[in-house]
Amino acid sequence: MEEDVLKISVAGHTVGVAGLKDIFRRAKESPSRTEGERETFLLEEAKKKNFIPAKAEGEYARALSQEFRRYMGENVKEKFSVLQVRVLGMGCVNCQKLAQETVTALAELDLAADFDRIQDIREFAKYGIRGTPALVINGKVKAAGRVPPRGEIKKWLQEGQNKK
Repeated sequence: MEEDVLKISVAGHTVGVAGLKDIFRRAKESPSRTEGERETFLLEEAKKKNFIPAKAEGEYARALSQEFRRYMGENVKEKFSVLQVRVLGMGCVNCQKLAQETVTALAELDLAADFDRIQDIREFAKYGIRGTPALVINGKVKAAGRVPPRGEIKKWLQEGQNKK
């Protein structure tokens, strides 16, 4: 049986965590834990199937706890230490064009970013989008169902860089 791998943001970097759905399900079934106990539980369970460097355990614990709160339906505000850019789409011509325009805009602005292309429709739902391609900067949907002009993308990237 293939293990589910979900992506989460840890200290501004996107990492895949195997078995996270199962860990969250088990954490939900025993809600009597304090926040600290829940963080410890999530971290220890994640370590069973994932390599987590000892010096990054605190950052992973916070990220796992935040993602668990989102899993539980809470509205979670994120702070980004690195500009986070996501292009959502299944790989159609427009999805590829939006990804290329975004990478070109980042290069022209000389901005470093945590860039990822997301093709999992379950992830699309997290952002509430219905049409692809979509551009998400620091967790906010900037465009959906179209490829905006590069100038507009650059403006959003600069705004995102200033607000991280």
